[in-house]
Order: sequence, then structure tokens, then C-alpha cells
Amino acid sequence: GVRFSVSFAATMMGMSAPHSMIPEDIDDISDTPTIKEYKKLKRVMKIMVRFYEDGSAAKFDQYSEMADQVTKVEEDLKMVNAQLEALKKFPTHPKKATYESELAAERVNLEGMQKQFSSKASELKALHEWSNGIVEVTGWLEQGLDDYCINYLGMKELLGGMIKEVIPPSPLTVEEYKKYKAGLDEITFNLEESQDFFSASIDGRLNKFHEIERDLILAQLDVIRQFPPVNPRQQHWEEELEKDLEFVKGNMKVDEAAMAKRHRMLTMHSDFMKVLRWYRDKLSAFKEEYKDNPDVIAFETAQSKVIAAEKESSTVEYMKRLQPTQTCPVMKKTPA
Repeated sequence: GVRFSVSFAATMMGMSAPHSMIPEDIDDISDTPTIKEYKKLKRVMKIMVRFYEDGSAAKFDQYSEMADQVTKVEEDLKMVNAQLEALKKFPTHPKKATYESELAAERVNLEGMQKQFSSKASELKALHEWSNGIVEVTGWLEQGLDDYCINYLGMKELLGGMIKEVIPPSPLTVEEYKKYKAGLDEITFNLEESQDFFSASIDGRLNKFHEIERDLILAQLDVIRQFPPVNPRQQHWEEELEKDLEFVKGNMKVDEAAMAKRHRMLTMHSDFMKVLRWYRDKLSAFKEEYKDNPDVIAFETAQSKVIAAEKESSTVEYMKRLQPTQTCPVMKKTPA
């Protein structure tokens, strides 16, 4: 399935991290939460739901912008084709061949852009639809807390008037269980990868990653500049590589404010993971009725392979092989 990638984690650097709203002492929430712990769980889950809602909205905006670009290119293609059709009325005029040649070259270029933009739009649409599913899962987790505390643990008297009567939801079907379990796996993977990414951005590994990328680009520029500058392909690649070089150089410039934001984002993701660990344990409590279901067993086996493959191929995994240049807080991971 589609996942938030490291590029998404990088875009989150520009988002505000509402860490001041997150309780500091949420490391050890018991299986039977106290009133204080219940409030912490509710509070952090609201922040997590809002965080993913904001991410989903951002993905929709990106998709809409790319869809607009596709529409513009398609309009340009219609115009080119209309011009070529109009030229057919003048089969013998010498100027016709000149226009046809220019328009044919433009059409090839526009068709390439259409293919590229359409592919990107489809990718962004799938990512937005995926993020909507993640929002649904976090909402389900948030709503399930009261049901778990009242109907599963029998904590109504302990929590006093904080929770009114909770109507137990219908038991999860196998398909619903698979859906929410997959969503939990996705969120866990996303948070672990983001946590690792922000750790790398603080301890120097991300900067080293960008340095290697910069050297990779410079090596290509050195090679193609040995060829005659009149070569159109050389000119095209030099322009593209120069753009990539400026982009990676920009990523290497980090001021104190940006570094402070990275620290806040890392702490926020750590807090999310602590609460998510608690929720994953609670989902396991409901798993008993599915443990012998062959459909569920096959699904969970396949899901674990998908997650493992994603981890092996991610940019974060590459950065783990790099040597940190600074110390960074060690964050706990959710057990597989």
C-alpha cells in the first residue's frame, strides 16, 4: 500500500509541533489507567488525530494543485491538435511544413508532461486516500478508549462522572479487524520512520546523507561538462542537476530555530509512540477471537512481510548505516 515516505516526514519540519500540549509523564501508563492517565491518553489521542487530519488536508491540496497542472497541459494539447487540424486546409503552402514541425515538437513535449503530471497526480491522490484511512483509524482508536475503560475494564465507578454510559460497539468483523490492524501497522511504521528521520536530522546523519547526495550530483556534472556544450542533452541534464544541487544545498542549511523545531518534532513523535504502544496492547486484548482464524493469520503474515520490505528499502534504513556526528536522545520503539 501507499505510505507516508521520508519526504512527508521532511515536510513536517514546516508544521508546528504542539508539544507544549502533550503531557510529559506518559511513559508508563498502566493497563488499567488511573483518572490522570485516562486524561493523558485522551489528550494525546486528540493531538494525534488532529496531526493526521492536517496531513491529510495537506495531501489533498498537493493533489489538487497537480490535477490543475494536468488540466492545463491537456488544454494546451487540445490547442496544438486544433492548430494541426487547421493546417490540413493548406496542403501545398510552404509555411505549413514549418508550423507542423514546431507544433509536432511541442506536442511531444506536452505529451511527456501530461504523462509525468498525471502519474504524480495519481500518486498524490492515492496518498490522500491512504491518509484518510489513517485518520479513520486514529478516530476509531480515540472513540474506543471509553468503550475499553467502561465496558472492558469496568472502570465506570473509578472514573466517576467523567464518562457517561457507553454503548458497546458491534464486535469487529474479520474484515474490520484486518482494516484497523493494518491501519495500526501503518501508523506505527510511519511514526517509527519519522522518529528515525528526525533523530538523523539532529545527530548529523541527515546532513551526511545530503553531503553524499551533493557529491553524487557534482560527479555527474563533472562528467557531462566534459562534453561539448552545444549538445542539447548535456544542456538539459546540466540544468536539471543544477536545480537538484541548489535544492540539496538548501536542505543542508539549518539554523537554531530549525534545529529546535526538529527536537520538538522528535519528542512529539516519541510521545505518539508511547500512546500508540498502549493502544496496540489493547487491540491485542480483543484478538483472542481471531487468533485461530486462517484468514487473519494469512493477512497478518502478509502484512508483516510488507512492513519488513518497506523498512529494508527506506531512506531511513540507508541513513542508519551512516555514523552520527552528534548525540541524540534514544527513543523507544514499539515491539513488532
